[in-house]
Amino acid sequence: MAKKDPNTKASENQEVPEIQETQPNQEVSSEGATSDENNKDDSIFAPKTQGKKPVMLSIKATRYDVKEIKLKDLIPFRSHSSQTYHGQRLEQLMSSIERLGLMNPIIVRPVDGGKYEIICGHNRVEAVKTLGHDMIRSEIRTEITDDEAIGLFYDSNLNQQTFSDWSYSQKIDAIKYSEKLIKENSQQGKRTDLEKQNEEKSEEGTSVYSGQKLDKNSKRNTTRDKMARRLGIATATLSKYRSIIKLPDDMIDTLARMLDSKRLTFEAAYRISKLRQGEAKTLLKLLEKTLDIKADVAKLKVLIDASKSSETVLTEKSIRSILLSTDSQ
Repeated sequence: MAKKDPNTKASENQEVPEIQETQPNQEVSSEGATSDENNKDDSIFAPKTQGKKPVMLSIKATRYDVKEIKLKDLIPFRSHSSQTYHGQRLEQLMSSIERLGLMNPIIVRPVDGGKYEIICGHNRVEAVKTLGHDMIRSEIRTEITDDEAIGLFYDSNLNQQTFSDWSYSQKIDAIKYSEKLIKENSQQGKRTDLEKQNEEKSEEGTSVYSGQKLDKNSKRNTTRDKMARRLGIATATLSKYRSIIKLPDDMIDTLARMLDSKRLTFEAAYRISKLRQGEAKTLLKLLEKTLDIKADVAKLKVLIDASKSSETVLTEKSIRSILLSTDSQ
């Protein structure tokens, strides 16, 4: 039997299964870009604002073509963890593509060497490849910026998966990007407040105030809460991640590896981030070279208390002694 081309669309009256990575209530604009009305107000990955309404990256008019691209010319997105569907979930996606064809093209952008970077559609690429095909229908975004690509990548992933599905490396990358947007929104809020104050000045040059004190953190809090809600985590959890990403990149990478390997719990990683930077670095090196030393929350609490009461940075010997003495209690 001839192999069915996965890039052939199913007829419009066929039911579209959820496994096809489609987004419900999605509309297509006259430019061909998509918008998700249900997520418009909650989108956290829109670095620009226009008035009070966020501008969705997914509805920005961009130039692109849709054409068949060879699978060998595709490379994964830089923030992708290389984890794709497997087992039953992959088989369901493959079955859907075999029956209905590829409902939506993957989204890519051109990069050096004649290659294309996948922004959205890593699972569809894996499914089509496993089915034995060597081409896939792709939407090519030629003028998308790095920030727009990252935003589209995370929004797409959150429409298909939950935050808990990601590796800790992915989670931390998403929080880093969220932190950047929090700062951008905070700066935008400060500029807006200044403009309002200027507008309130009277002709005599004096300022007219309403008497109501503006909470300088209100914009930041609103943005932070919105980001936590979009990620599907508590605001307190987001705050803990924000503490972790204040560490140097090499220490963050070490923590992410230990979290993914279940050497550390998330709460333990957060406690480590509350130590002095030198102490945190020493502790991580100690944990890497001494597998029999555990760093659970109770031990770290003792360590943090000792750090606070010490005028000098705790040495490796002191840290080891505290952790081992806690073991014996």
